[in-house]
Amino acid sequence: MSSAPPVEHFKGTGWEECDDFILSMHKRAFWEGKQRDSAWMADFATTNFSRKARLWHSRLPDDVRQDWSKLEAALLDRWPPPDDDEE
Repeated sequence: MSSAPPVEHFKGTGWEECDDFILSMHKRAFWEGKQRDSAWMADFATTNFSRKARLWHSRLPDDVRQDWSKLEAALLDRWPPPDDDEE
């Protein structure tokens, strides 16, 4: 059996780190068979926030903290891609 895809701690340093974190969260959830379980994904993401991101996360409303769909949108609002991002 293969190892679980790693999810690095998200520190809140910027767009690229945010994008990598979201992608790694989706890969891990798929590996776990939890890709449609927003509560599981939000709970798992909580264990991977550190530094600025942990402080930011701690101030979010409970409904956002408990639902990956809302949390992912909040992440992208807080750490958006640069306007000139062509990737």
